[in-house]
Amino acid sequence: MKYYYEPNDAYFTKHLQKLVKDHGGKWVVIAGERRLIGVGHEAELKKLTVRARKRYPKDIPLVAPIPRREELECIL
Repeated sequence: MKYYYEPNDAYFTKHLQKLVKDHGGKWVVIAGERRLIGVGHEAELKKLTVRARKRYPKDIPLVAPIPRREELECIL
């Protein structure tokens, strides 16, 4: 059986607690196999995504919302 592994997803998962603590309610853009491009509000996503595509044109950037601490606690 072949398993799916995406480095950008792995970075997000590994750093989720710190992202929630520091940037909950914002968005994150990760590209280049585990490189944090930036964190910002939804209005900043286009700028961050363009930056990611310029730096890593062969990579598909991960763009994801960062849950707030209370949202994450509800899930658990």
